[in-house]
Amino acid sequence: MIATVQAPVMKRFAWILIAAAACQNGDGSAPPPPPASGSGVARPFVTDDYRKDIDSLCNVIHLSGADQQPEDARQAIIAMWLGPHITTEDGHKYLVAIAPLKGEAKANELEAEARRVGLGGCPLAAEWRTKH
Repeated sequence: MIATVQAPVMKRFAWILIAAAACQNGDGSAPPPPPASGSGVARPFVTDDYRKDIDSLCNVIHLSGADQQPEDARQAIIAMWLGPHITTEDGHKYLVAIAPLKGEAKANELEAEARRVGLGGCPLAAEWRTKH
């Protein structure tokens, strides 16, 4: 019984950690070199649900209420909010894929994905840019 209850909790905790890593501003150091074919981030087929995930990611600061909290509390709020609100496997894979990127490279990647799925802008990418 304990294993049955712990598995979903541990899975959610793992996604929260991944989301936190994806939302970190980074230290401005250069990201690892991408493969020759581009950013190295997989480009899934754009479905309505995946577009909603990217929209949620781009607007997470406002949607989570983090914009109403002190700066030092935002990352945890964002991570907790993203866990249950990124609903597709491709959305979760995208968070994992961008986690190692830092600074401008991370902002550029998220902004490019937002454009690819049809969004007009990405406030989270803009926020990452103001931090560096």
